Amino acid sequence: MLSGAEVRARLAALPLFVLVLPWRCSLVVLPQDGGVEAPSAVHAKEEVATGRVQSAPPHAPTVKVTTLPEEVVLKVIRAGQGAFLSCWARAQRIDPVLSSTKVRLHVELDASGKVILAQTDSDSPTLSTCLANVAHKLPFPAPGALAVVDLPLMF
Repeated sequence: MLSGAEVRARLAALPLFVLVLPWRCSLVVLPQDGGVEAPSAVHAKEEVATGRVQSAPPHAPTVKVTTLPEEVVLKVIRAGQGAFLSCWARAQRIDPVLSSTKVRLHVELDASGKVILAQTDSDSPTLSTCLANVAHKLPFPAPGALAVVDLPLMF
């Protein structure tokens, strides 16, 4: 094995070749077909003024969102506990380094209690997908309006 000093000495003994390429730069505007000049750094580009563009979307009417009482949320968590644990076991089989953690399952319900959105804050795609699928089958009561529920799950 060569030491660092020996390697540097051998590299220093190698001949050094430098390749020099001629470089030409021209800012001359060449006429295109029809004699019209192309835009370049020599001639400023002429811009046509346009009308005012609205940057923000129009204000959407606010929708009242309700939350479910804590006892209802706990009842739903108990109803899905076995399925949640199956999701955790499946995720651990796929990713053995997955450690115990707290996952927030965010669920949005329509007025009839049907889940319209379910997502988690988990880093595991397997766990997130499984928990979202379970959330769509949970027995939520009809809140009568759009509702948001955050289910804290500990694994």
